[in-house]
Amino acid sequence: MIRQARVLLVAALFASAGATARAQTYPAYGQGAAATPAASPDPALLRKAESVFTQLQTGKLDRSELATGGPNGNMTDAAIANAQKMVGGFGPPVSFVAQQTSSQGGVSAAIYLITFKNGQKVNFLFAVDSQGKVQGMSLGTPH
Repeated sequence: MIRQARVLLVAALFASAGATARAQTYPAYGQGAAATPAASPDPALLRKAESVFTQLQTGKLDRSELATGGPNGNMTDAAIANAQKMVGGFGPPVSFVAQQTSSQGGVSAAIYLITFKNGQKVNFLFAVDSQGKVQGMSLGTPH
């Protein structure tokens, strides 16, 4: 339920802002990724997403990077442990590709397709505010 709320929050951001990369509609979250990579992903957003994802893999999230309130209130120790359990054993990503990006009201967001050496892939929704604080994130089911 909490993951759905975060997905809906980011999905609403994408829908209302009109994504910057609209070459193709992105498939339902957690489904196979058929969308083309975003035309011009924000390098700073990508670096931040990679850093936070690595923290999730280790189970040690720097909470000072999170914006206060909102969906981040749900980022409990148990949620972080679940994320680590889901993706921690995949090893470092071999690719981290923006599938869609959007920006609205000072919040920048992206859907990344992360691929690992073992062939596993996972979708990662990630959003930050204008101060670079994480506004929301969610992992899709590995595929």
